[in-house]
Amino acid sequence: MEKIVDVVKLMAKTGLFFANCDGSYDQRERDFIENFISGIEGVGDIDPALKQNLKDSLNQQYTYEQIVSDTKALTDGFNEDERKVILITIDQFIRKVIRLDGELCEKEKANYANWQKEFGLA
Repeated sequence: MEKIVDVVKLMAKTGLFFANCDGSYDQRERDFIENFISGIEGVGDIDPALKQNLKDSLNQQYTYEQIVSDTKALTDGFNEDERKVILITIDQFIRKVIRLDGELCEKEKANYANWQKEFGLA
């Protein structure tokens, strides 16, 4: 269960980073990420403190380097098949986030392309 929570937290942080790439955290992006976090309750018994910790992570700023480092650290604990599934899931999540506001800026495109290349998805 702990690993699932770590994946969810990483996805929320990654979504937040990409949502802010264009300098604007659009309400649609905010709602999508907050609904994603709320949805983790369906995964299992998530205590209120843990859920609040995840929500609090949305009040921080993250750098591309932090996202890459956190992704590498998390995926190192999984076998290759599991790692690939996690990366594809994060990739799909990023795509949804960056398209929610209807604008795809150059910084979002560049960071997304770099992220995909970094993890062998490009």
